Amino acid sequence: MKSAKPTILCVDDNEDNLELLTFIFEDKGFEVIACTTLDDCLSQVRQNRFSAIILDNRFGDETSLEACKEIRSENPKTPIIFYSGEAREAEIQKALDECGDAYLVKPLDLEKLPELADKLIVESQTA
Repeated sequence: MKSAKPTILCVDDNEDNLELLTFIFEDKGFEVIACTTLDDCLSQVRQNRFSAIILDNRFGDETSLEACKEIRSENPKTPIIFYSGEAREAEIQKALDECGDAYLVKPLDLEKLPELADKLIVESQTA
């Protein structure tokens, strides 16, 4: 049975951040799947369809851009929102140019995240 709630995949290597994201999205009526590694993220994307994906840009010394490109190739319409502490303009622009739909900076933009996800989900369904 398919859930009537939009389902969000939240990917962050910090479990405290994931717990906070899960709480905020569930409070706004979303169903949340959370994972802490890019491998788990890609596995989830191969097995499920998501209304949107919230993706940290930094995982240790690597970025999530390659994973984002793979997600995009398999799910071209699924909104991908980067939510990251990486605030350098060049990194933000690179993420947006290569595969992201939006980029919000931790922790400043946390309140904007569910509203932005909702907006991008609606846009992706009408595109």
